[in-house]
Amino acid sequence: MSSVLTSSIIHKWKEQGQFIRFIDGDTRNCSVANLEFVSIKDAMSHIDDWKVDWDMNLTKKEIKLVRNPDWRAKLVFG
Repeated sequence: MSSVLTSSIIHKWKEQGQFIRFIDGDTRNCSVANLEFVSIKDAMSHIDDWKVDWDMNLTKKEIKLVRNPDWRAKLVFG
């Protein structure tokens, strides 16, 4: 696991604060009825079946790391 990339990801997520789930899976549908605030823990638990803006400010390398299940398994949420 790259500690530099991990630190960068965590820093960006802390700056973002909240995460938005697109309930119907369409990230272009920004109607209030289609949006739900979720925790990063929930977003990571549903990374394969929910559309969430967790990747909003991440680089391609960071996104690739987050998509790695072994990396995600090491995350600890407070």
